[in-house]
Amino acid sequence: MKIAVATDDFKTVTGHVGRCNGFLIYEVENGEILNQENRENNFTNHKKENHNSHNHSHEHGHSHSDLVDGLTDCSHLICTSAGWRLQDDFKNANKELVFTNEEIAEEAAKKFSLGTLEVNGEGACHSH
Repeated sequence: MKIAVATDDFKTVTGHVGRCNGFLIYEVENGEILNQENRENNFTNHKKENHNSHNHSHEHGHSHSDLVDGLTDCSHLICTSAGWRLQDDFKNANKELVFTNEEIAEEAAKKFSLGTLEVNGEGACHSH
């Protein structure tokens, strides 16, 4: 299975997926990493535009289709949190967001493949 992990430093799991620096893509089976790819985040709207002032409007149909397309080969995305719009877009694409407090990306991928990753049901970001 291929799993994406949101990251800022290509080592640890991060939160706000739209603003993360990239994704660690793991091909993992039974707790073993078979392949790893570092994928820069050049497809989310928050990275393509200057969103430091956060003046953009979500009311006009904010979509994460570029992010979903950028991770089309992955069945799951592990992160610490994500907004409800991203959650909806992933659900509509038949992909699963997995929230965790696990800090090390590789460990999160391994544990997920073994079914031992501690999942945080409180990972939803309600700030927007």
